[in-house]
Amino acid sequence: MKRRPWSLLSLSTRILASSIIFIFGNTVYLGWRHHADTESQTGSVARQLQNFRGISKEIAVKQSSIMENATLLDRDHSASAESFSACLLVNDENPRLPEWLAYHYHTLPLRSIIVAVDPNSRSSPKDILSRWTTMGMEVEIWDQDVYLPADLLRSHGICDSNVEKGCKWKHRHRQSYFVMKCMEEFKERNKSWVLLTDVDEYITFNHIHQDDPVGELIIPMNIDANDAAEARRRLPNFGEDVTILDVIKNEVDTKYGRQAFKRPCLSIPRLLYGSRESKYDANWIAMAPEGFQDEDFVTLRYRWHAMKGNPNEKVWGKVILDLSRIPAEDLKGSAKSIHRPLQRQCLADPTSYTVSLFRVNHYLDSFEAFSYRYDARSLMRKCEECYEEKGKGADWAWDDDVRKWLKSFVEKIGLDVSQELLANAGSFVDLS
Repeated sequence: MKRRPWSLLSLSTRILASSIIFIFGNTVYLGWRHHADTESQTGSVARQLQNFRGISKEIAVKQSSIMENATLLDRDHSASAESFSACLLVNDENPRLPEWLAYHYHTLPLRSIIVAVDPNSRSSPKDILSRWTTMGMEVEIWDQDVYLPADLLRSHGICDSNVEKGCKWKHRHRQSYFVMKCMEEFKERNKSWVLLTDVDEYITFNHIHQDDPVGELIIPMNIDANDAAEARRRLPNFGEDVTILDVIKNEVDTKYGRQAFKRPCLSIPRLLYGSRESKYDANWIAMAPEGFQDEDFVTLRYRWHAMKGNPNEKVWGKVILDLSRIPAEDLKGSAKSIHRPLQRQCLADPTSYTVSLFRVNHYLDSFEAFSYRYDARSLMRKCEECYEEKGKGADWAWDDDVRKWLKSFVEKIGLDVSQELLANAGSFVDLS
């Protein structure tokens, strides 16, 4: 039988045929989509479980109730481009590492981290870090053979500063090569913003207070002080569920942002917090939520700080970098320093305190914490007089700004999960 052309069929017949084709096509598509989504989800979980390398390049992921209890909201933000990465060199940092990770997970948001373990470290961070893979964080631990040139590996092993000179310089070489290799790795993964600090440093919003410096020399000079003041007044408080990354995105196209974020390397002033105990102050208020103690967290325990704009702290500011705007060829070799890793992109002097949206809280901590690490400055760390000299003047003023973060974190993540992630925070186990 000769077939009638499609165009000659009646309109009603064509509509009926089109409907059948549409329904059949959608049924096939939805079946395929369900299968693909299932495979995608399964693959995503598998990739998370395989993504965590240890010093031996293999670390088993710790299974716990975290995955069952963690909110879907936070897992959906895992390791995306809309997040922060960090490069962290550690040495016996386990007592403070849980707090550092939770704080920056909550406030940046931190979703990818590469950790280098100093060969002098007597403890491993792998158990603490493994908790965070179930929260969607990409975690890797590097031994120094990953980032140090072969000719330096032989000379940059364990270094006892009590008997060997040059330990500090070996540490700085190790750090300089590590942060550069780490940034190169994140660049290859198409990551954007990366944080370079130590475990005793916490990036936060730089709110305006009465003790802010007056008449400060503005660096960089292209930033207008009035524009900066307006931008600082727009900063959120802890608990408003606004991150550092949110602030950058909100400000980048403002008059202030076009000045401040002109370079891909943003230098940030530091503020030293001393060892003065605050719990005896008349206006002291405990900030730790139920199930936690203020004294276990350096960010909650200490609120007295040095004079803002202190030249000593100012010289040694820290940086965040937008790797998406840095050529790959600039991320070779070793960094100038962790304070100014890239000479072309980073200012020689950090941003002045009064025109910076952010600051880095640098915690001296207790003498127990100060003397705990066995690193290139071990001899100085055993000196109580040196410790007190370092903290001299770090009781100029106080604020409670950052102390609110833990309550906000627990409200968002849940108490049970928070307690698992923060287990043994502030616990200084004897390593002798």
